[in-house]
This record gives sequence, structure tokens and C-alpha cells, in this order.
Amino acid sequence: MKHYLEFIIDVKPIEAVKLIFKDRELKTNLIFEDCKVIESEEKEIAILVFEKFFFRNNSTATLTVTIDNFSGATFVKCISSGNGEGLFDIGWGAGKSFINSLRKNLESNILQIILEN
Repeated sequence: MKHYLEFIIDVKPIEAVKLIFKDRELKTNLIFEDCKVIESEEKEIAILVFEKFFFRNNSTATLTVTIDNFSGATFVKCISSGNGEGLFDIGWGAGKSFINSLRKNLESNILQIILEN
């Protein structure tokens, strides 16, 4: 089952990555990281991919996160997937739990929730 969360924060993307990585468990689940900075335009983008095994539904979930300030504000987009099991793709809350573990690290910096599903 896929879950999606998009929100705006009050820090730049690279600073947001540092805040996320304060969570040791998230950091250990990191399987890919890429950050780019265009200093002349003060634009940044970070792409993070995490993977975690959930015992509650015996599946491995992924969490893909993009953080960019290309439009001025810093947008964070989180997509969890691969966390369901069986024919009906039942996730037992694993995907939302994965997203919420990241969201918790940025909670005090969130200005606006754009979309949550």
C-alpha cells in the first residue's frame, strides 16, 4: 500500500537532511542519498531512499523522500511503498509509520501540510 505526504518547511533542504539524520534508526535504514547545491542560485535538492523490514506484516517497505527549494519554499515529498502483503496489499500501518518517523524529525519546522494520504 502506498502512502504519500507533502509539506512545506522553514529550513533549506540540506539543513532538513541534517535534522532527519539526527534519528539514528532512520540513518541506519538509508540506502541512497544524493544532495545537490547550485550556490549561485541558492537552490538545493536532496533525494533520500530508506528501506525497513516490518515484522507486523512480514514485508520490506521503502520510503523515498525529495526535498527541494526550486520554487522558493522548501517542499518535502515522502512516498512509502512496498509495505503491504497479500492479494489486497494490506500494510497494517507500516507505510504511515515509516513516513511518521521522518515527519517527527521535521515537526517543529513544518509550515504547511500540502497533501497527505
